[in-house]
Parts: sequence; structure tokens; C-alpha cells
Amino acid sequence: MKKVMMIAVAAATFACNAALMPVACAECGASGSSECDTIVFKVTGSGKAVATDKGYKTVKQLKVKKGALALFGAYCSLTDTCCYETGMFYATIKVGKKSVHVAQEVELGVWSLFGKNLESTRDVNLKRGKTYKLESALYVEGVDGTYVTDDSEIEDLTFAASAFGKIEVGVSKLKKQKGCSTCTEICTDCTPVYTPKKYSGWFVGKYACVGPEDCFMCDCSNTDVFGGTWKAAYTSKVTTDAGARQLVGVDISDDL
Repeated sequence: MKKVMMIAVAAATFACNAALMPVACAECGASGSSECDTIVFKVTGSGKAVATDKGYKTVKQLKVKKGALALFGAYCSLTDTCCYETGMFYATIKVGKKSVHVAQEVELGVWSLFGKNLESTRDVNLKRGKTYKLESALYVEGVDGTYVTDDSEIEDLTFAASAFGKIEVGVSKLKKQKGCSTCTEICTDCTPVYTPKKYSGWFVGKYACVGPEDCFMCDCSNTDVFGGTWKAAYTSKVTTDAGARQLVGVDISDDL
């Protein structure tokens, strides 16, 4: 198994059973299950990274034109929903003139909802067809086990990323009952639907050094740094890990 530099994107601790619904994995007896959808975001990013050029160390532009985040669901037996704590990030990353295809395992730390409409979405009397926009915050960190499709290898990788965006909450207009304009206990098909939208934020990290340098600390010769900004957009048309890989054209064997 090989390690490689990677930027981080998106995070989740929410549930999904045909639609996202808030639930914490630790509180619902979650276990791996094929019943849970994979949540996929398209990702782009840009920033800077320490690199080498003609034998000396310098700063190069970092670009992610095609990336995808796949969030893997675990089934919650107590709530009959799915929650999300882990995932994979796939991308073609270009630093300077060099490009590599990579896959990074991630731990999902925060995917929170807040804002002035939060209490309204908890009301059992949600109006059919009405959409509520909520604020959302994301945080994610990389974990050991980073892979690249070429022969290069980078160790001592750490990174973190945060972002802010929106989630829409509403109730389906389908199957209206006579005299049932709101969702009450006598209505059917009133499950709220949570739809992520677009997120944007920042990433930062360090990885194994690429060359010699002077340092104002006792020892900083083992790592170099990278950082920048990223964007993630939810795609409802892709619901599998394989689909996420196809978004970026990453060819990675199943044993990675």
C-alpha cells in the first residue's frame, strides 16, 4: 500500500434512507450494509504546494480539476436509517507540471445543520412542497492508507479541511391527501428530504519533504506543506463508489 499527498474535502455524520436525515452513528448501533446509498460530491480545488524545480525547492501551483468524494453509509438498526463516518476521495492532482491520480481514505468529522430555519424543519407540520434552506458546516481529516496509481509514494501525510454551504429540507408533493396540506400524524409520505447543495472552504496539510531547506525551528526537515481552497457539489445522479471513480477517471484496483 502506498501513501500520497492529498487535499481533504467534505465530512458527514448524518443518515440516509433514500434521503439524508440527521443521526449520529455512535447512537444508532450502526453496522456496514449495502442497504445504504453512497453519497457523492464533485470536487475541485486550487492552492500551492512545496515542490522541486530544476533541482531546487520552490512553491508550485496545485490544481484539482476533477475530484470526487464518496461517503460510505452504515445501517442504523435503532433508527432504520443510515449514517456516514468514513469515505474515499478520488482526484487527479496537478502540482506544477506533474499530475498523479490518487485515492485518499478520509474520516468524516462534522456535517452540521444550523440557521434560522432549523426549528421549522423539526416541526411535524412541515408544509408540502415548501423548501427550507439551512446553513451547513463541514470538517474532514485524512487517515493512514493513501494510494496513488503511479509508482510514486509520499509518507508522513497529515491534512484537514473545512467548508460552509447549504442543505435544503422539504417534504414531497406526492400522494397528497384530501385536507392534508401539512404533515401531521394522520398524513402519509411526510418524511423530510435533506438535499446537500454546494460547499466551499479551505484545506491545509503537510507531507514528506521534497528537498533540503533552512529552518527557524529545531527540526523541520521532515515535512513540506500544501494548502488552498476547494469546492464540493452534491450529485444525486451518482450513488456508488465506482461512479465516484468514473467522475475523475481514476483507475484503482479493488485491493487498494
